[in-house]
Amino acid sequence: MPPINFIAGIFALITASGALPAPQPGEILTFKDWTVGCDNGGNCQAISLVPDDEGAGFDGWDGPVSIVRTAGSDDIFKIRVLFQTQDIDRYRMNIDGKLVDTGPIVQGDYPIEIVGKDAEKVAKAIIQGKHLVIEGPRGENITQISLAGSSAALRYMDEKQQRAGTATALVATGSRAFQPANIEIPTIIVDPWDTAKLAPETGDIVALVEESRCKDERYGLVEDQVFPLGKRGNRFRALVLISCGSGAYNFSSAPYIGEYVENERATSDWTFAPAKFDRQPSWGGEGSDPLLVNASWDEQDQTISSYGKGRGLGDCGSAENYIWDGDMFRMVDASAMPECRGAYEWITIWRAQYRKLEQAAAPAK
Repeated sequence: MPPINFIAGIFALITASGALPAPQPGEILTFKDWTVGCDNGGNCQAISLVPDDEGAGFDGWDGPVSIVRTAGSDDIFKIRVLFQTQDIDRYRMNIDGKLVDTGPIVQGDYPIEIVGKDAEKVAKAIIQGKHLVIEGPRGENITQISLAGSSAALRYMDEKQQRAGTATALVATGSRAFQPANIEIPTIIVDPWDTAKLAPETGDIVALVEESRCKDERYGLVEDQVFPLGKRGNRFRALVLISCGSGAYNFSSAPYIGEYVENERATSDWTFAPAKFDRQPSWGGEGSDPLLVNASWDEQDQTISSYGKGRGLGDCGSAENYIWDGDMFRMVDASAMPECRGAYEWITIWRAQYRKLEQAAAPAK
C-alpha cells in the first residue's frame, strides 16, 4: 500500500470508530410461556419459560429449551436443552405424547443439542404442539416445557430475519426466495496507551469517595478497586471502581477515570471524572452517572463487565461487556432476560467486534 494511502487508512479507521453511533440493543418480547429476542446482526433466540398459569411453578422443570438461528446465508439452526445431566445417557423428546427426537446426552454446557434439518423438524413440531416432555431411556423425567406462545415467538423470529413468506420460515412459510440481509457488525478501533503502573493512592481514593454519589451508600464491607490504564506522553490514567452499595447478590460500583499529568515544574494531583460509556450500563440507566453491578475487570484486554441479577436464582437480569478504547468504554456485547421464570440462559441483544489500532491499520501484504 502506498504511504499516503496507508496514512489515510489510519485516519479513516480512527474517524470511523469515533463516529460509531451509540449501540441500540434489540428488544426482547414475551409470548405466553416463551420469550424471544434478536441482536443487531439479526441473530435470534427463543427460550421457553416456566409456565405462568395459576402459579404452576417449577414442578417437573429442570431447564429451558432454547432455539437459536442466525440471520445470514450460513443459517446455523440449533435447539438446545439445559438441565442437570445426572446419570442419564440418552433422551427421548415427546410432544403431545408423540416421539419427535431421540439421541445421546453429552457432558458440557448443552447436554442436548439438535442441529440443522433435525432442529427444523423439531421446531415445526414445537410450533404445532402444546406440551413437550424430555425423558430418559427408562422414562426418567428430565424436563417438561409448555409450548404456549412458541408459535408466536418463532413467527417473530421469521419476521425479524426477513424469512416470512420464504421457504426458510418456520411459521410464516411461502415460496419467495430468501435473501439474507447484509448487516455489518460494528468494529471498535482500540487505541491502547503505553503500559504504566502509576495509579492513585489511598488518600486520593478517600477524597474521591467523599465527593462521589456513593458517599451515603457505603455500608458493611466495602472494597474500592484501582487499575492502571497506561500512559501517553506525560499523562497517566487509571480506572477506579468505587463501592456503591450492595444487596444479597448484587454489588454496585461507580466507575471513574483518574488522570495525572507529570510536570517537572509543578506538582499535579490526580483528577477524576465519571467514566464515559457509549451506552450506559443498564443498571444505572441513561441520564445519570454510570453504575456497574458485580463488575469484573480484565487487565490484559482492558475489558469490563457488568452483570446484574434480577433475583438470586440468576434466571433474569442484564449483562454488558465493554472495552476501553483509550478514551471511553464501548459496548462489545449485551444480553438480558426480563422474565424471572427459570431461563438461566439469557438472550444476546448486542454484539460488536474490536481490533487494536495497529492491527486494524496494518498494510495488506
